[in-house]
Amino acid sequence: MTKEKIDPKIRENLFSTQTGVVISAINSIEEKGNKLYIPMLFDLLNSNQEKEITDEINKLLSTVKDKETAKSFIDAVENKKYKSIRKIILTTCWQNGLDFSSYLPIFIDVIVNDNWENAFEAFTIIDNMEHLPEEKIVGQSIKKIEAAMENANEQKAYFLQEVLAKIS
Repeated sequence: MTKEKIDPKIRENLFSTQTGVVISAINSIEEKGNKLYIPMLFDLLNSNQEKEITDEINKLLSTVKDKETAKSFIDAVENKKYKSIRKIILTTCWQNGLDFSSYLPIFIDVIVNDNWENAFEAFTIIDNMEHLPEEKIVGQSIKKIEAAMENANEQKAYFLQEVLAKIS
């Protein structure tokens, strides 16, 4: 079994000042499929405002299929340094179709505590879940929703009610 590692040249090229070089590095990652680059892609999204580059990263993140990468996406959702790109991260979570069911409470936190757009994306992830998490997580989630309902505005209350209906 070969251990995945970061290619120093690809890492360097990801943060190049030349758009073509960065896109080529992103394409290399897509071809080779190495999950270790995902946090770097979040860093690049966070620091790069060039549409062509962000589109390529979004395309790649939306098609990730390695189930072990779910944790990287969740780490990014929870990381304050990625707050400005949280909507993009959440959108790629529901687009890539990975199983995020065990992270249900985190998405409920986003619905409760974040802006409407991020709440909508988190709701979409939950709504598209094919499997529910283990009973313990469902129980924690129900308690979290019930506690949040009393202070939720109309839109968030709707999302929370729908999530409750799905997991109950």
